[in-house]
Amino acid sequence: MQAMLDGSLNGVILLEAVYDSQQTVTDFRIVAANQTLGDMTGINVQNIIGNTMGAVYPGYKAGGFFALYCQTLADGKPRRNEYYYEDEQLNGWFEVSITRQDSHLVLTTTNTTEAHKAGETAELAAVRLQQIIDVAQTGIAVLKPTFDEAGQVMDFTFATVNRVMAQLVSETTDAIQGKPISNWFLSYRETDVFSHFKHTYLADEIRRFDIHYDIDGFDIWVDVQSVKLDDTVIVTFTDYTLLKEVQHALEQQAADNQRQTELINSVLDSSDSGIIAFEAIRDPAQQNTIVDFKFMVINRACIGLLGKTIDEMMGQKLLTIFPGNVETGLFELYKHTTETGHPSRTEVYYNHDGLDFWLDISAQKLGDGFVVTFTDVSPIKRANKAVEASAAELTTVIDTAQAGIFLFEPVFDDLNEVVDFRFRLANRQLAAYVGQEPAALTGQLGSRWFPDYKQNGLFDTYRKAYTSGRTQRFDFHYDADGIDAWLDIMATKMGNEVLVTFADYTNLKRLQRQLEHSITDLRRSNESLQQFAYVASHDLQEPLRKIQSFGDVLQARFGPGLGEMGSDMIGRMQTAAGRMSSLIHDLLTYSRLSAKPAEMKPVALSGVLSRVIDDLDIPIRETGATIQLIDLPTVPGDESQLRQLFQNLITNALKFRQAAVPPVVIIRSRLVAVTDLPPEVMVVRKVPLYQCISVTDNGIGFDQKYAERIFQVFQRLHARSQYDGTGIGLAIVQRVVDNHGGAIRASSEVGRGATFELYLPG
Repeated sequence: MQAMLDGSLNGVILLEAVYDSQQTVTDFRIVAANQTLGDMTGINVQNIIGNTMGAVYPGYKAGGFFALYCQTLADGKPRRNEYYYEDEQLNGWFEVSITRQDSHLVLTTTNTTEAHKAGETAELAAVRLQQIIDVAQTGIAVLKPTFDEAGQVMDFTFATVNRVMAQLVSETTDAIQGKPISNWFLSYRETDVFSHFKHTYLADEIRRFDIHYDIDGFDIWVDVQSVKLDDTVIVTFTDYTLLKEVQHALEQQAADNQRQTELINSVLDSSDSGIIAFEAIRDPAQQNTIVDFKFMVINRACIGLLGKTIDEMMGQKLLTIFPGNVETGLFELYKHTTETGHPSRTEVYYNHDGLDFWLDISAQKLGDGFVVTFTDVSPIKRANKAVEASAAELTTVIDTAQAGIFLFEPVFDDLNEVVDFRFRLANRQLAAYVGQEPAALTGQLGSRWFPDYKQNGLFDTYRKAYTSGRTQRFDFHYDADGIDAWLDIMATKMGNEVLVTFADYTNLKRLQRQLEHSITDLRRSNESLQQFAYVASHDLQEPLRKIQSFGDVLQARFGPGLGEMGSDMIGRMQTAAGRMSSLIHDLLTYSRLSAKPAEMKPVALSGVLSRVIDDLDIPIRETGATIQLIDLPTVPGDESQLRQLFQNLITNALKFRQAAVPPVVIIRSRLVAVTDLPPEVMVVRKVPLYQCISVTDNGIGFDQKYAERIFQVFQRLHARSQYDGTGIGLAIVQRVVDNHGGAIRASSEVGRGATFELYLPG
């Protein structure tokens, strides 16, 4: 029996109550204890058997343990808790399971101090992880489930978020950490997002999916990957319970063997770990060599772990039921423990005999055989693989990122001043600048590969980020060490290091410079063109005026003598000269519009059109035209240019009228959002809203296939003999619209009038 106790990986104590004369429990006496308890607490177990708990552990009453023991003795309910115990002999974290066996208590103890230390280390790692994810270009959130009264997952809470996630909901990271997702994503529990998160948590499966989230005031497409980690959704952590070993005692000289066996079996069956006692089977013909083992004792946990009933295994040979023990090496380990008495412990992947799991196995010699305790640690292994996969994925992301990424740790001199930085991590984008692999830079000084960074200001900026703790974001032209690059750099302190990310925009900078040169050349060309236009218009107008003047003189003085043919030729000459004068005037107007930017100020279009109508009073009356102005707005613009625009459009409407039909021109406006602009409307400057000014007439119209051609210089749809004009009027309209950052389109049918729609930033 003591050997069975000593084979447990947990400390086991058997207690009996000590009563006073009033039959009140005053303490508990230690009836039995195993060696594991002694190893765990540093106490000689032989010296404590027969003593009371108060004598061995003076602090156990003050710590509340005595009260728990009394409750368990009274109500028979098992209890399990974790405590921090500290006195002169012992301090640390312990997980204790208390069960009642008849009139006795069985205590099973596991030392969890190392697990708590690991937790503290994990907290430091969590701080480092938070710092890393806060400088990432993608959104990261660690979600913790919340449950309803029935134990069902009802929501998830933001446990940890990075700045990108916080920016998505226009909050700070502190403002949303610890708050439910549904505070911001009100309806997400009715979408697949919640289903995926819940499935990841409950089924321990990685989920990756795309989702278009267009409710709750959002309209976003998101590529989401959810992984379970511990009790959160990001990476997987399976909380598993430490091995619960055999708890039995009852080592009374007077107890019969049957009751002792029942007590041992009860203790065994209370364990979550599989526990089996084996007896060696030896072959006398082979010098008593162990050839197999026989199942002698099996606890109930083995049924679920091994997939067989106790009756199917009891008394059978190990290698008959589970022959895979030979291939995995477990059979040799068990033989070694039985022959030498040395305890064994190992982790093994068992993929035989219909089983597929990782086992944590401990074997302890018992008589001519051994006791084995084993636990399924597959969830832990899966979690470790997920962590390794995530680490490999992160490395791939860093190495394939278009941005350069490296981590600098400071190098100090004797005066504790930062004198350089050493690469602790570098990605391929950075290493490519010096023609190396990332591993060649790792561990090397920054000045080893980039000597000039100590003198060109980069080192000083990185040192400032380290010493001040403030992120530094700046543009930098690195023109040294064989490198000529324009960089957008961000340096952020992360723990005791500096994380640097940068984007190379050298090609963009070169294009910018080329564009600046082109703009300068174009400006010079425009100035020359404008100067030429002024000179040309002046030099050409003067001869035309003389031609017209001399023509008038010829007609007045010599007209009768020239005859009908001579008078006709003079008339044609003057008509051509007048047409040429109009053409030069329109070209000069077009040139000025192209060279001179619009002087923007609020312009009331109703006032502009009233003045245009006054200017066109004579042709309006001659044609019997009607001009209707409906709800015209005030727009930012150049009044002079807008006046030219509407004068050209109304003049065209009067000119291209239908015979015997008085012209009707209707000018109205409406607001149009940028998202509602027709696809063919290409505005020069994008703003949220545009004023759409439509000018509609009832004239002769035109074929819609010419809707774009009519805005080109010198483009005419009719011969001069039919309609006068230079073919520049609509080109001037187009130029004015462009100067105002808008767009124009025309629609028409032959014989059904035309509509010109002007889209001006409103």
